[in-house]
Amino acid sequence: MRRGLTYKPNDVSDNGIRVLRSSNINEDTFVIRDDDVFVNPTAVNITSVKEKDILITSANGSSRLVGKHALIQNVEQEMVHGGFMLIATAKNPYFVNTLMSSAWYDKFINSYVLGGNGAIGNLSKKDLEEQIVSVPSNPAEQTFIGTFFSTLDTLITLHQRE
Repeated sequence: MRRGLTYKPNDVSDNGIRVLRSSNINEDTFVIRDDDVFVNPTAVNITSVKEKDILITSANGSSRLVGKHALIQNVEQEMVHGGFMLIATAKNPYFVNTLMSSAWYDKFINSYVLGGNGAIGNLSKKDLEEQIVSVPSNPAEQTFIGTFFSTLDTLITLHQRE
C-alpha cells in the first residue's frame, strides 16, 4: 500500500503526468476523465501506478466517498495517484478488489473512517493494512472468485448501459 503524490499549484501543467483522484473512480470502475490534473514530471517523487493496482480514496470532504476503490485497467500512459489516494498492490488484485466490495469492507469503512459534520473523512493506511480477513488459502480459488465477480460486474455494467 502506498500513499499518493502531494504537489503544489505551480506543479500543475497542461500535459505531463496524469494525477489520479477520487473522480477517477465511478461506481467501483476506473475511469480516465477529460478534467484530470497533470503535473510536471519534475514534481513526481513516487512510483507510477501499474495495471491492476487498486486505487482507493483515503481522504475526501465527503466521508461517504472515502474508501471507494477501483481496479486500474487499460494503463496507456504514466500516471500517479494524488495525495488523498492510496494504491494497493496485490498478488491477486481481482480477489482483493472483490473483497473490498463486501460487507466486511463496508463495516471497516463505517468503523474506521473519521470525519463527518464538515470534517474531512480520512482512511488511515495503517488501519487498512492491519485488517485481518479470512480468505481461501488456495490462490487458484482466490483467482476464480475474483474473476467471477469481475466478470459479473462487467455484465451488470453492460446491462445498465442498455
